[in-house]
Amino acid sequence: MAQSVLIITKPLEGKDRLEQAFKNSGFNTYTLESAETAIKKLNIVSPDIIVSELDLPLMSGLDFCRELRHNHNDWTPIILLSSERDELEAVLGLELGADDYIVKPIRVKEVVARAKSILRRGTLCCSQQGGSYTPYEYLKKDMLRNGDLIIDPDHFIVYKNEVPIDFTRKEYELFYYLFMNKGKVLTRAQLIQELSGDEEIDERIIDVFISRIRNKIETNKRTPVYIRTVRHIGYMMKDVQDSQPPTNLKTQVK
Repeated sequence: MAQSVLIITKPLEGKDRLEQAFKNSGFNTYTLESAETAIKKLNIVSPDIIVSELDLPLMSGLDFCRELRHNHNDWTPIILLSSERDELEAVLGLELGADDYIVKPIRVKEVVARAKSILRRGTLCCSQQGGSYTPYEYLKKDMLRNGDLIIDPDHFIVYKNEVPIDFTRKEYELFYYLFMNKGKVLTRAQLIQELSGDEEIDERIIDVFISRIRNKIETNKRTPVYIRTVRHIGYMMKDVQDSQPPTNLKTQVK
């Protein structure tokens, strides 16, 4: 089945080129000119990903992201399109739950490529429609463990104390890279490259994502157990000694 994209942009912002680029890549497309209409449209259609202008009339892309995440509990991936002067607001959009942002002038092929990259991460790493997952519903022998955290890499799910963590795709992508490089100091440039393949993205994005991840995995964000900040360099995932594993996992998790 073809994947679908909802595009929210002003008429003169390259809407036709962007829509055609997604169609050429096999997407079904929906295009709207306001976030208010998009909120109503989402009650009818369920796109796989949303591409939204940040600068929209009445309800901005930032307000749209906040409304979707916090009032509707909708975690459909969102890419924000931002002008250079609004880049700080785009970073704030990441804090509110957006998955990525692109500074204009956009290259339509890049937007499509980033959308595909986000969607490749699978559909189980976040509860897009308020769904939930039974703890350890997908247990397999190749699950990975660090302290109280367990990754099911086949299904893009991270558990803490047997409860699945509600990661966005980008959060999962960054967390997994840190996890697989436990004990190594990774620069922000390395993390940006892994996250997007584009080293020109503002390094503050990494700090935003790390903050969001810590909020979800750390008991006390001020004294993090798992992700250590290496001053002036970047971050490192610490190798945490396993706590006593749940009874039903002793022979299944390494």
